[in-house]
Amino acid sequence: MDEILEIVLKYVEAGGPLAGILFTVVEAFFPILPLVAFVIINVATFGFFFGYLYSWAGNCIGSFLLFLLIRKVGEKKFEEKIKQSKYKSTLEKIKQKNTTLMFFLYCFPFSPSFLISGTAALANMNTRRFLITLLPAKFVMMLSLAFIGENVSSFFENPLKSILYILLILLVNLLSKKLLFFLTD
Repeated sequence: MDEILEIVLKYVEAGGPLAGILFTVVEAFFPILPLVAFVIINVATFGFFFGYLYSWAGNCIGSFLLFLLIRKVGEKKFEEKIKQSKYKSTLEKIKQKNTTLMFFLYCFPFSPSFLISGTAALANMNTRRFLITLLPAKFVMMLSLAFIGENVSSFFENPLKSILYILLILLVNLLSKKLLFFLTD
């Protein structure tokens, strides 16, 4: 296992920021890939700030490209699969353009981001609204993964850190709602 990690780290170091970004772009299209591992690798390779930044940029780019692709070519093909999904009721709320729910779902690393982006595309969500929801939510999600990658035990040893993180999620949600309101009026 350590040998595989060393090979991946060498690949990312050799590829530089582009490799770190591409990992998370590809993960947006193939949700079976371990996003947590990619973020941890980026943080280990590039340091906390740049590892976080490359992970965030790549995942946002990937989610946006997926949104555009499904909107363009996949409407009928994916709609049936989504209707049969166990997340049907949640996805129906996203179809109703519930950006608050979408924001919170994107914030959590283990939510089905592929399905969230796909449903937003199928719901013909306004591109600006999608990006205003996606960017800050992925900011929060990647930040949490980067913190976890930096030091997993700190969340359990220091509960104040967890409380501050929850407050950060609420603040970013509030700010993105204000921005959405400002830009759509």
